[in-house]
Amino acid sequence: METDDDVDLFSKAAPATETGPGLADGRSPRGLTPGGWVRTTGWLQVGDHPVSSALVAAVVGLLGAVVVAAALVRAQPVAAGVLVLAVPVVCGGAWWLFTTRLKPASPARNVGTTTADELVPGDNVRLYGTIGPVGQVAAVTIGEDVEVDFHGGARESWPRDRTVHLVRLLG
Repeated sequence: METDDDVDLFSKAAPATETGPGLADGRSPRGLTPGGWVRTTGWLQVGDHPVSSALVAAVVGLLGAVVVAAALVRAQPVAAGVLVLAVPVVCGGAWWLFTTRLKPASPARNVGTTTADELVPGDNVRLYGTIGPVGQVAAVTIGEDVEVDFHGGARESWPRDRTVHLVRLLG
């Protein structure tokens, strides 16, 4: 899937670089694309704590398994029980494998909001609202609109009063 800036969010992870989004310990995040964006997981937060997307996948698997098990319980009670136990594990494990190995993505936590005209170089921001990929601000030019340059070469033009979500990359 390519964005308006021709960044393929499903491309292989880029090698570690000296510039662009990074973790607090200096490592490159999982899911760093060649265009400088970071694919993220953990779209659900409870307070300040992100909920693992693998846990969300497991809960969805559990809900599906309960529906199927309800239909099977009279004819195949053992199979119904196995479904309720196994499907959430398989769903959560498959999602974890997908986001750590096949198409790496970094867990991230939204840490606050600011307006576009208050961004400074080095800020990690969500590009499309409260969820989705993260980019690191390289430069900000304030005019009638705010021109935000990101590491990797992408550029966004936002109204001065646009609310932008600041992010902390966790892994």
